[in-house]
Amino acid sequence: MFDNIVKTLDEWTEPLRDFIITNHGNPFLWIALFLGGLAVFAFTYNALHKE
Repeated sequence: MFDNIVKTLDEWTEPLRDFIITNHGNPFLWIALFLGGLAVFAFTYNALHKE
């Protein structure tokens, strides 16, 4: 079962990995990834610190 999950995740991330390898020099990609990471952090932080 664990091998099946790992294989599925590998199949899903293969196109993303190829896209990042192809576009690694694009500054807009890195800005978008950074802002996306900040958004996920802010959402998680706000969700965990509700009173």
